[in-house]
Amino acid sequence: MINFDPLRPYANLIRWGLIASVVVLLVALGYRWGAGHWKGEYAAEVAARAADNAAHATTLQRLADSTAAVAAKAKAASTALAKSRAESDTQYQKALDDAKRAERDLAAALRRGDVQLQPQWSCPATGTGAGAAAPDAVQASAAGRFNSAARIVAAADADAAVIDWLWNSWQADRTAVIAGGCAVEAAR
Repeated sequence: MINFDPLRPYANLIRWGLIASVVVLLVALGYRWGAGHWKGEYAAEVAARAADNAAHATTLQRLADSTAAVAAKAKAASTALAKSRAESDTQYQKALDDAKRAERDLAAALRRGDVQLQPQWSCPATGTGAGAAAPDAVQASAAGRFNSAARIVAAADADAAVIDWLWNSWQADRTAVIAGGCAVEAAR
């Protein structure tokens, strides 16, 4: 049999040493197991985050491509609008010039007698009571009627030109909004 008496004073120390050794061994093994477990979890989290980042990058690229496409459509619509507006402005200026030319031509034709005013527009001047101013008054009244009729025709032509210009401008704006993709519906 073994005699433990010489070891008895060291029994508590040996017991605590064995307990400490077991604890250190368990802690070391636990850390090792935990490190391996969490290393796997960390690797999975890194992979998931990389997949999320790739998905986000794809989404951002799609958004950038869509934004570029919309910007290109808007630029094309803006260019078409500017061209259409320039054409409308040119047509409007031409119509105003035509109205002024028609005014001059009508006044000249009325003076020459090539064109006659309708009876409701050609009120003759009242006759003179006495004096030699009557023919001048009749001629002045006729010239005033001729100029007035020519101005009325020119004003109507100018109004028609403004209405056409406004209509063309509105149509150009509407077409640009639809082409730019900003319209709720594109039905005509």
